[in-house]
Order: sequence, then structure tokens, then C-alpha cells
Amino acid sequence: MSELIRLEGIVKRFDDTMVLNGIDLSVEENQFVTLLGPSGCGKTTTLRIIAGFETPDEGRVFFDGKDITNMPANERPVNTVFQNYALFPHMNVGENIAFSLRVKNKSEDEIRSRVKKALKLVNLKGFENRRIDQLSGGQQQRIAMARAIVNEPRVLLLDEPLGALDLKLRQEMEYELVRLKNELGITFIYITHDQEEALTMSDKVVVMNEGYIQQEGSPQEIYDEPVNAFVADFIGDSNIVPGQMVDERVVKIDGVEYPCIDGTEEGFPPRRRVDVVIRPEDIDIVPYGKGQWNGTIISKLFIGVHYEMLVQSEDGKVEWLLQNYDQHDVGEKIGMKVDPENIQIMHKPKSDAESAIEIDL
Repeated sequence: MSELIRLEGIVKRFDDTMVLNGIDLSVEENQFVTLLGPSGCGKTTTLRIIAGFETPDEGRVFFDGKDITNMPANERPVNTVFQNYALFPHMNVGENIAFSLRVKNKSEDEIRSRVKKALKLVNLKGFENRRIDQLSGGQQQRIAMARAIVNEPRVLLLDEPLGALDLKLRQEMEYELVRLKNELGITFIYITHDQEEALTMSDKVVVMNEGYIQQEGSPQEIYDEPVNAFVADFIGDSNIVPGQMVDERVVKIDGVEYPCIDGTEEGFPPRRRVDVVIRPEDIDIVPYGKGQWNGTIISKLFIGVHYEMLVQSEDGKVEWLLQNYDQHDVGEKIGMKVDPENIQIMHKPKSDAESAIEIDL
């Protein structure tokens, strides 16, 4: 795949607030890229800069190698789907989808053909004459998609388009979006604060916080190899516990020494304090006294297919989150075992300011 969009050194301020602080990002053609992060992290502003709705204070935007930083939004080969869909209530479905084509003075024959094609793509064939208020939330979302793709853009920008849907419908639409992307063969840039959406649909996930890109990579890379505590905590449930390097390839966690075998130990000198990430599903429950740590279950919840438990370590220093398919009782004393390959070691930020920036070690 070749690079389609590139952001270089993007800085954006609103009044005295720094919203984006030196964003560098590359998006390849036909990729499904998700910008993921909490409210206020800068992801929507990044999308609006790509769309042309905002102009960066510093930096450049390139599309297919051409500088489009100052190109008007209506001249860019992109379309945006918003969270509120922005459908025209006084127009029927067909008129909503055809609106932009009529603005471009396309012929009625071409408009009818492209509207029918767009409706077929979103599995709403024959809905041309339906009123907007006759549609469910999921159907309205599909019409918003059809209105965007009828223009045959090279890039589709999606600003939390599933946020207003219930859980079951949102999960169904995740599969529909991936299908659409594959059938259309265009680039999707998607915004969400929902890590499940990001991990389910994306070729590439870009995790943002406080105007910085924290980490970017495939969903598996982001989940398995978080670069810092923010990413580890934001992407799925995590135990983030303090550790200290014994030597370059051995770390001590809550009194237990572990070999470092995930390849991230380079650059951590002896006695360096680090953050250690252990996913709750990677902690095995074994009989008391048979694991690396002992503890007591202090709370338990049933979460659909598994149990989620909090375990207080025997020395009282760490409270562990565990996910397990077997039932155990509150108050039960257990042992806990973790394989070395399931331990991720990360740089511990030296300050709050540093915690907002990805650190390369």
C-alpha cells in the first residue's frame, strides 16, 4: 500500500489551549485507521484538519503527495459522517442521498443510478421514498453512510458515527463498516473513544492523549505491547504495578523476580524503577502457596462469560484484577501465577508532563 495522507508537525491551539502538539501521522491507501482516545485528546480536531474544516496553526497536510493544508473543504476528495448523521428531515431518503450530487449538477439519470447503488451497498435497497422519521437509528446511520459514499470519495472520515446506537446494533454496524470498506476499496479514518470498536475494525490504531500521539500500530501490537501506562490502561483492563530492574533482563515485581523475554528490556539499567503491565486474563489461579504470589479474593463480579475478581496480595502492597472462567468465593485464599511472556515492562514517567508523551527507550 502507498501513503495517501500525511500530517507533518501539526499544531493547533484554541485561545490559550494547546489541542494538538506536533502531530505526525501517515495513512496508507485502503487502510482502516482509528484515532482512539478520551474526550479532549485532539482526535476530532485532527479529523477536522484532514477534512479542511480547521486549519493548523503550524504544520502541513499532504494528500497523495500534494500539499492541501490551505485547500477548501469542498475541494478535498474526502467525505465526513458525523455522530448526529445531519440528515435533512424535510427530505426523503433518496433526496438526502442525492443532495450533494444535485449541487454538483449531475444528470438525473446519473443521480438515480448512484443513489440506487449506494442504497444497495448499505443494505437498504428500495428505501428511496422513505421519510427520515420512519427510519430506526441504525437505518439513519446507514443513510448517512450512503450519502457520503455516493460522492465516491477516496477517503471517508467517520466522527464517532456509532455513538448514538445501542450495544447490539453498534456491534452489528462494526461488521457492516468493515464490509463496506472492503467492498468500496477506499480509506477509512474513524474516531472513537471505545477501545472495542478500535480493536475490532482497524488495520491501524492511533492512541491519542492530551494532544499527542501516544502509540500507533496494529490492534494486536497496541494491546500486547503498550508503550506506557496510559495506553495499557486505555486499551482493555490492566494491572499496572510498580517494578524494579534487578539487571537488564530481570525485573522484581511485588517481591518476585521475573526474566524479561518480551524484547523491551533494553535500555532499562539495574535498579531502574519501571511500570509493569499484566493483563487480568493472563493471571492463572492456582492452589494457595503454589504460585508466585498469594492473596485473598475481596470482591467478585460475573461479567457475561467470565468472573472478574479483585485479589489483595498477602503482603497488602498490590490489589490484583483477575478474569477467570471458574467460580471462586470472596474470602478464598488463592495462589496466582503469571508466565514471563505475559509481562510487559514500560518506562515510568518522571513527571506528569512526560506522561503525555511517548518515550522511546
